[in-house]
Amino acid sequence: MSDSIEIPQPQVPAPEVWMEKQISSVRILIADDHEVVRRGVRSLLESRKEWNVCGEAVDGRDAVKKAKELKPDVVVLDISMPHLNGFEAARLIRKEVPQSKILILSQHNASEMLQTALDAGARGYVSKSEVSRDLLPAVEAIIQNRSPFISQTESNDGRTSASAHSALSMSAKTGDPQSSELDLLAERNHLRELFMQLPAAIGVMSGPEHRWTFVNPAYVRAVGRRSDKALLGKPIRESLPELKGQGFFELLDEVYRGGVPFVGTEMKVNLDRGASGQPEEAFFNFIYQPVRNQAGAVEGIFVHAVEVTDHVLARRTMEKNETRLRLAQTAAQIGTWEWDPVGKNNSLSSELHHMFGTEASDPERVQKWMSRVFPEDMPKVQAAMQESLKTGFQEFEYRYQDPQRGLRWFYCKGRKFSQDESRLFGIVLDITERKQIAEALRNAHNELEARVQERTAELQHRTEEVSAQADLLNLANDAIFVRTLDDKITYWNQGAERLYGWKREEVLEKAPHQIVRTEFPQPFEEIKIQLLRDGQWQGELAQSKRDGSRIIVASRWSVWRAPDGKPLGFLEVNSDITERKRAEEGLRTISGRLLQMQDEERRRIARELHDSAGQTLVALDMNLSSIQREAKQLSAQALKTCSESLELVKTLSRELRTISHLLHPPLLDEAGLPSAVRWYVEGFAERSKIAVNLELDADLGRLSSEGETAIFRIVQECLTNIHRHSGSPTASIRISRTPREVRVEVGDQGKGIAVQKQRNSGSMKRGVGIQGMQERVRQLGGRLEIHSGKGGTTVIAILPTESRSSDSSSPAAEVASQG
Repeated sequence: MSDSIEIPQPQVPAPEVWMEKQISSVRILIADDHEVVRRGVRSLLESRKEWNVCGEAVDGRDAVKKAKELKPDVVVLDISMPHLNGFEAARLIRKEVPQSKILILSQHNASEMLQTALDAGARGYVSKSEVSRDLLPAVEAIIQNRSPFISQTESNDGRTSASAHSALSMSAKTGDPQSSELDLLAERNHLRELFMQLPAAIGVMSGPEHRWTFVNPAYVRAVGRRSDKALLGKPIRESLPELKGQGFFELLDEVYRGGVPFVGTEMKVNLDRGASGQPEEAFFNFIYQPVRNQAGAVEGIFVHAVEVTDHVLARRTMEKNETRLRLAQTAAQIGTWEWDPVGKNNSLSSELHHMFGTEASDPERVQKWMSRVFPEDMPKVQAAMQESLKTGFQEFEYRYQDPQRGLRWFYCKGRKFSQDESRLFGIVLDITERKQIAEALRNAHNELEARVQERTAELQHRTEEVSAQADLLNLANDAIFVRTLDDKITYWNQGAERLYGWKREEVLEKAPHQIVRTEFPQPFEEIKIQLLRDGQWQGELAQSKRDGSRIIVASRWSVWRAPDGKPLGFLEVNSDITERKRAEEGLRTISGRLLQMQDEERRRIARELHDSAGQTLVALDMNLSSIQREAKQLSAQALKTCSESLELVKTLSRELRTISHLLHPPLLDEAGLPSAVRWYVEGFAERSKIAVNLELDADLGRLSSEGETAIFRIVQECLTNIHRHSGSPTASIRISRTPREVRVEVGDQGKGIAVQKQRNSGSMKRGVGIQGMQERVRQLGGRLEIHSGKGGTTVIAILPTESRSSDSSSPAAEVASQG
């Protein structure tokens, strides 16, 4: 369930079984797409007389075919091969020839590809940079069914990589188990992944101090922490200090001592979810389940929790609302009644008797009520009551003459609870004030209508005056027209006639949308609000001409006001910029193609370095190693020269691999964006001495090739700018994914971008790097934001999960396609 829970060790085979396997001939298949590498590997393997190279494969598909035909004991697979890569071939071989054991031989370091190799079924991993040292021990370990063999690669400073250390320590810890060890490891990883995907909060604590050994993402979110690093390896009293005094520490101590599970229902807990020091109230259903070892002793506690805060708060709200409803009914003087027409019984609430001015003890109360109903309304009341006997429902209004309060208006509504019973239940509301307000509103409406008509006539007169004066605007080449606040065209100059093809008399008093079919860059109501606030607006609009063709115009709007400052409408001036937009779209298309060609050229150069120089260095390494093994026949000087040459080859191989990966990391194609970004960030931090905090969404998964390349280049460009220009000692990267988009944020704490540069951000004066990032994002239909200040700079790129060109949805692209 977590990395700290031990897996039972399988039985180690007897030594005589290993010896028997060693004595018999071992058949080995070599798969690599470079002949020089296959020749070097064959030379190394055939140095063991009991080992037989039974075949060679030139690519992944050939490897699967020959493994099925030859059924070798060991298959040595390269990763980067045509048709099928090494991982895909390994999975097929494990399925078709399960008795064959697989050894991965790759140019990549084990830290980059180890987990993927183990998941594919490999029993060992050897880096080509260490092939002369590790190949023979790795094959021997696989034959003897020992723990997976993993190359220890060295960085430039000679230190063994952390992943290699962890793999070796695991091997030393578990001894020499049989192949079932990997099955147990896979099963444990599978269970761990299931727990990680559960929506419920899951956690495991060990020891009496309750130290966290496992938490899933749901638990991290439930307690309001940013990542599991805030919990794992820490006691609960340290990782969740806000629980002190709430009784949970004591509960855990009791469960650990007594070994009895605890089940909590709607337990309240105060959690510091916002890291603000101000805990917020939450409610959980949870279980503290003791975890016992093989001896039956409690060694930890399993936690399963489900937050029910919304449920508890909703119930509380409902209870409060019910209380408010009862109080509101009393305050509003709502009366209730019950009527049984069959038994000729009726019952009124005390509030309803008060509204009617009757007493419950008065035997004449019904007659008094009927005598006070307004005579003209009595037929309507009796008809509604009679109809309710059939329908089971009644609703009506009537007037009532109260001896003390005068004329009142009552609203009555009732119904049967079911058709099987005769009784009706309902309410009576005093709506006298509502009726009085409605009457006042009618009078006010009539008065307002008269004023509106008067004002409309005045505005019409003013409009005619303005139209007469606006004839001077016919001299302009631009299209100019006026629209009123209620969106009617009142002026249309000759420039508009020439641009759109509509005559003035054809458009007056019509809505502009009916004529030019304007497509706004934002909702028109937002533009209208800005116009009334600032007095002007400008932007680019897509519109239609009379013949149906679409054009792009540069539009400038101003508010047309009356002498008293009251807005009357809008003056719109439009200039045709269709041809200019088409030219811009063409330039953007060329720019996008240049970026694509640049990426393809980088990928080609990186591949050439890997396939030619890289493989030649591997072969040279193996040849020098073969010479070095003949040390007895070499002079001291020759042996020294050979050793130095080997070191030079290894150094050159590392540098060549670094250059190749920087041009185009193979991890981006073979293992995906997360692995490629982690590799680049680790290398950048080591080279620049800038601490980088990297956060990757656990559900990021694979994206399109274009999307992954764009995100990698954006991260690369941002980190390069931080190193060169910001002066920041730290950087942060966060890549998250939702069902619709991927969000990339890169920030620093440097000096920020100068104000003048920010003002020029929309012109050609901005840096080439920013232009490149903007073009990559635009090509995929996303957007790029840059926020900079004294506290540093943050670059945000948002891309759709399904890559698409933004050009296809823009008005300019639509017009360009018509051209």
